Amino acid sequence: MQKKELIAGLLVVLSTVGTVAGIYGIENYRRKKFYTVELIARAPENGNWYPQQLKIPYGMKEVKILIRNIETVTHGFAIPDLGVAVGQIKAGEVKVVRFIPDKRGTFPFMCTVWCSTRHMQMRGELIIE
Repeated sequence: MQKKELIAGLLVVLSTVGTVAGIYGIENYRRKKFYTVELIARAPENGNWYPQQLKIPYGMKEVKILIRNIETVTHGFAIPDLGVAVGQIKAGEVKVVRFIPDKRGTFPFMCTVWCSTRHMQMRGELIIE
């Protein structure tokens, strides 16, 4: 009986370690394929975009911006100079924007859905170096 318990315990450990190693492997592959940043959307009264300045490298590697709306209101997102936009980002949603940063410079981004009386202040900047 003790031998079967030892084998069962060993299988549990191996399956746990294998799962964790697999997850790290997949994430490592994704990071090589995409440059990923996260952007938090909050109404200006509650802190605005976080961070308000994003820096990403110039090049042909695709960029993925995860936009997380942690508010109770709807937001939107656009970088007009790069032709990047998503429609409504409802409360609690996460939207993904993908693009290739093929221009260097500083580009403003903004909320595109009326979110508060201080909506026009909901801006930030993307710097492509």
